Amino acid sequence: NNMAHERVGWPTQKPLELLEILVGACCPPDGTVLDPVCGSGTTLVAGAKLERRAIGFDLSAEAIELASTRLLAL
Repeated sequence: NNMAHERVGWPTQKPLELLEILVGACCPPDGTVLDPVCGSGTTLVAGAKLERRAIGFDLSAEAIELASTRLLAL
């Protein structure tokens, strides 16, 4: 599995490389990425890595904690 090293255990997690391509193509360098159901935060991580502002929220406290941990690790 080519994304095994980035797995965080969230069932709907997408590959970071895919989200980096989408964010890079769809969000201008001075833009803001919004993920209203952020789950593990992969979209937010992609936005941060590409130097976009990133806003995410989720109903799950576990998701928020996981996304926050991933963003702080950057």
